Amino acid sequence: MTARAALLDHADRLLDGEYGLGARGPRIAALLARSVLEDWLDEQNASWVKQTYPYPTTRSKLVALGALKGTALGEQAKRAWHGLSLAVHRHAYELQPSVAEIRHLVGVARYLEEQ
Repeated sequence: MTARAALLDHADRLLDGEYGLGARGPRIAALLARSVLEDWLDEQNASWVKQTYPYPTTRSKLVALGALKGTALGEQAKRAWHGLSLAVHRHAYELQPSVAEIRHLVGVARYLEEQ
């Protein structure tokens, strides 16, 4: 089992309520899944990142992923990253995403990590 798969397993356990974190569990699960997705994205983009531009943004990596690996995969990764980022950065006046929404995004991160 890879470290990324282990993090996604922890995210699933958080969503199941195993750690007793209450309402904080889904947000932490989203943070773990986003970390896995960003690490996977770094790995996918390692071949084209040049020394002249050593710190590309996540958005630019997502655009490049679509160009290099196909539009469908790029769009799926964009949607997952955007959804996970919104789940992590909620304001007090916004509704929290449901456990089902975050579980879906964790599943997408797991699917992408296996690609």
